[in-house]
Amino acid sequence: MRVKLLCAAFAMGAIPSLAVADETTVESINYACADNEILRVVYVNGADGKGFAIVQQMDEMIPMAQEVSASGAIYTAINPDYTYTLLTKGEEATLEDDNGVILQDCSM
Repeated sequence: MRVKLLCAAFAMGAIPSLAVADETTVESINYACADNEILRVVYVNGADGKGFAIVQQMDEMIPMAQEVSASGAIYTAINPDYTYTLLTKGEEATLEDDNGVILQDCSM
């Protein structure tokens, strides 16, 4: 149920930032990218240390799981039908898929 509520709120742009029970945090970021594109991401960081991102792309919400990274953060699509990868470091982000870069030079 919580995921459905997060997705609905994300679609409406209603989650700027909030903390949920057990120290889970939710933060909505709109990145300004090259070619006047916008990358919309909701980050969910669980109290258990697991991180997730929900990316709005092509009128869909794509849930992604955080992977181990030496520097910055890497998120990959949970659904095996999608090949999206979100790369973040500091205030910068890039969205890619198997065909290459989709959104680049994105910053907060």
